[in-house]
Amino acid sequence: MNRIFVIDDEAALGENIQRMLRASGAAVSVFVDPVKGLAEALASPPELVLLDVRMPGMSGEEVFARLHEAHPALPIVFLTAFGSVESAVIAMRNGAFDYLQKPFKREDLLLVVKRALSVSSLEHEVERLKGRLESLGESEAAQSRSPAMLEQMEKCRRAAATDATVMILGESGTGKEVTARAIHSQSRRKDGPFVPVECSAMPGSLIESELFGYERGAFTGAERTKKGLIESADGGTLFLDEIGDLGVELQTRLFRFVEERALRRLGGLTQVRVDCRILCATNQDLQAKIKAGTFREELYYRLGVITIKLPPLRDRPEDIPHLARFFLERFSRRYGKSVSGSPQFYEALLSQRWPGNVRQLKNVMERLTALHPGGLLEPDDLEDEIGGGEVSNSFSTLPWKDARERYLASFEQSYAQAVLARCGGNISAAARAAGVDRKTFYTLLKRGRDPQPGELIPQQELESGE
Repeated sequence: MNRIFVIDDEAALGENIQRMLRASGAAVSVFVDPVKGLAEALASPPELVLLDVRMPGMSGEEVFARLHEAHPALPIVFLTAFGSVESAVIAMRNGAFDYLQKPFKREDLLLVVKRALSVSSLEHEVERLKGRLESLGESEAAQSRSPAMLEQMEKCRRAAATDATVMILGESGTGKEVTARAIHSQSRRKDGPFVPVECSAMPGSLIESELFGYERGAFTGAERTKKGLIESADGGTLFLDEIGDLGVELQTRLFRFVEERALRRLGGLTQVRVDCRILCATNQDLQAKIKAGTFREELYYRLGVITIKLPPLRDRPEDIPHLARFFLERFSRRYGKSVSGSPQFYEALLSQRWPGNVRQLKNVMERLTALHPGGLLEPDDLEDEIGGGEVSNSFSTLPWKDARERYLASFEQSYAQAVLARCGGNISAAARAAGVDRKTFYTLLKRGRDPQPGELIPQQELESGE
């Protein structure tokens, strides 16, 4: 049964609308208090809202803005007096479905309600299909609103039209595999397999046989011939995640395959041709690894014909509320709830550092949705998850560029201190864990503060590697 909310301070009009729509079989709820009507609609969105423009306590424009932000697909029809038609027209430009001018005929009401419910039904069907696709692992990704990210996505789109190898760089959690899948889905190989390989997840003794496969009898326990992951990507895309963790010897074999698109299984004598596109990703500084002799320079350039650099979430703040809304809608569908955020909630999100980037934001939104009874999320809900805002209020008194520099410096210092503590105060171990060289790591430790007595590490210690 379709649910329709009427939010109008004229009780008699709401009762008349109930009578007019009785034959349609819809369940009509009337709210003379706009604040209460808004709260009910946010917590449990109906299929249609009929909304008065002029009301005491809260105007129709305010109610519309809150509802449309939380549930942009919800059809809203304004009920206007002669003098407020212009406001309704402006609202339609901002996403309202239609308006009815008071007094209106029953036929006009039925017509606009029928059209609005048809649109609502289609939206629900689209959401149902999206949920189905999501359960099959085919959910669409949220579109970025960040110029920096959009520039990289356009680069991905152009790269997808080719078979060139692509290197995707970015911090953990920025969406490197999502980007790789997007490139695959837009390429001529989209109907072929997408084979992800987590290079850091397999021990060195196994990854060679997993990648290249083996012949029967190649080693103890090899009782049958097995294709490797590279062969499994024939006709599709091979995605090598955390490529920086491959050992140097395996890099040599991989380079030969990238050059020749042919391989030999372990214990095999014949060459096996494999037609696949190669994408790879890393959160490490491969140039530093090349200087250290732990990554082959020729492989780096062969894999990085096209390089995509994904900005961290802290550098794309315009995406934070947008992504949060996207994840809340996704997980609301998954858990059969209706959870959205208040404007203050989205403001609170912007005060977080999000060191885990999009992955951290996604996980927080899922936990909030799973544990929340339904309705609006407020800043207090976020404090329970990640300890409240981390940006000092004093930052708001600074110009944007100065505030951003102070914020990033504070993050870098806190991150470096946490890694150093985890590594027992060993600078070399901490630098390796952070994926940077010692000099860079020490610079991170000093960011955002003046050197303190006794904290400086002697230059000879830095140079000696102790």
